[in-house]
Amino acid sequence: MNFIAIIGIVEALIKPKDGEISTVKIKVEKPFLETSDEEWYDTVEVNLDKTIFKIELDTMTKGSIVGIKGRIKYAIQGMQLIGERVQVF
Repeated sequence: MNFIAIIGIVEALIKPKDGEISTVKIKVEKPFLETSDEEWYDTVEVNLDKTIFKIELDTMTKGSIVGIKGRIKYAIQGMQLIGERVQVF
């Protein structure tokens, strides 16, 4: 099964004019810290289709809390996270 679920805070929203894909950088809390010097959060990039998620992308701003369901996709550049459902809280 290829399934991801992410809940976090929008750190950045990248909407290129010449493509169909937008990228959302989400700050997610780590379940534990390996060292005391680490940050409590990781940043995860999720790709969203601009036409399918037009309304959600218009309502998202930096600091918005979002939940994303999706899948992992293999690409030449490496693994990518693809959003299939988005909820802005």
